[in-house]
Amino acid sequence: MSKLKYKLLVLLFAASISAIAKDNYEDPYKGYDESLYMDMELNDNLMLPKVGNKEHSAVKLYMNRLAQDLARRHYTVDMMRNDEVVLVTIPSDELFIPNDTLLAPVAPTKLMPIVSLLKDSEMMKVVYAIHTDNTGSSSYNMYLSHERNNSIYDWLLDNISEDLIVIPYEFGDTEPLVPNDSREGRAENRRVEIYLIPGPKMITLAHKGLLK
Repeated sequence: MSKLKYKLLVLLFAASISAIAKDNYEDPYKGYDESLYMDMELNDNLMLPKVGNKEHSAVKLYMNRLAQDLARRHYTVDMMRNDEVVLVTIPSDELFIPNDTLLAPVAPTKLMPIVSLLKDSEMMKVVYAIHTDNTGSSSYNMYLSHERNNSIYDWLLDNISEDLIVIPYEFGDTEPLVPNDSREGRAENRRVEIYLIPGPKMITLAHKGLLK
């Protein structure tokens, strides 16, 4: 067999392997059922969808750039799930008047920069959680979380695509970050956590090497 024919066979074989690998790729949101996500515990929801090894590096780079941009805008930002998920924490006092359930007039200035990242409804899944301190009864704090969630959710519906996957959680005072035994501690526990999770388009673009 000539060297030319051998090289051609090698190239054809490599191309066929590549095509098979591409054909085997499956959208991690295939068969998506919103009700299943809504019924999950928060930690389970944060783990889905899974990002494959091939897509991980591109997704990680993209999400790190996003986190750095938010940090420059003075948000409190953390990375989760091996840098695939961005967590933005906003003190409730920056969104709500104490003990009120309606968004304060200044709240949109804190939420809009995050919402601006969600113009493409398929790039991310958004999960957020409402937390209070332990002032008042547990039932009152759950009520406060619930009503504040309604206010945020209604605002989001007015400012994002209805196709965006948004999943809310209400925790009341059940998951404090620090003890509620000081004014500073209670203020830290009153918070809204927003998790930005890779969506179907982001993962597919990463698979194709097109995520920028």
